[in-house]
Amino acid sequence: MLHRHITSASSDAPEHLRGPRRFTRVRRSSVPDGSHAALLLLRCVLGPLMAGHAAQKLFGWFGADRRQPELEGFADLGYRPAIFFVRAAGVPELASGSLLTMGLLTPVGGALLAATSTQAIEAAKWTNGPWSQDDGYEYLLVLAACGLALAFLGGGRYSLDASWKVDLSGRRAGTATALIAMASAVLPHSLPSRATTARTPPDGR
Repeated sequence: MLHRHITSASSDAPEHLRGPRRFTRVRRSSVPDGSHAALLLLRCVLGPLMAGHAAQKLFGWFGADRRQPELEGFADLGYRPAIFFVRAAGVPELASGSLLTMGLLTPVGGALLAATSTQAIEAAKWTNGPWSQDDGYEYLLVLAACGLALAFLGGGRYSLDASWKVDLSGRRAGTATALIAMASAVLPHSLPSRATTARTPPDGR
């Protein structure tokens, strides 16, 4: 009661007798409200598309079983055995798509997206230049940039990360993602299973 009386009296006192005003600092999110919806939209487009793309590789879904471009494409790029590298590409793509769709460990999903996209640029598109009309890497570069941005920003308010109070995003996550993406472009050259030239059988045929 005494505290309430003192507070009331203090508030009723003339302005020149009142003590210094105290301002309460309200902490606001570093991400504007509209950006949370934008992050949700970005994840809900990238995530299912990446998961579906991976399902083509891993399970032959969405028409992939009616055509054989993956095995032939990987074999033409010098990957041996092709089936192993098709699966090796599909697993991180599926993980990336699933994590981004749910907004769970979003920087990890972004890092996987950036790494697989960068590796695909190096392996299949770099020599063609940037433009899609020349079978270039512009689309894959956009995917890599989106993955990197999600590593910096996180999944936003409408994600499992926010619900479970898991925040791995930020400058460190973005920097680590950039380094992982760059390393993924060099990694295939160091794998002994990748043959850079086709082997000629002993009989010459």
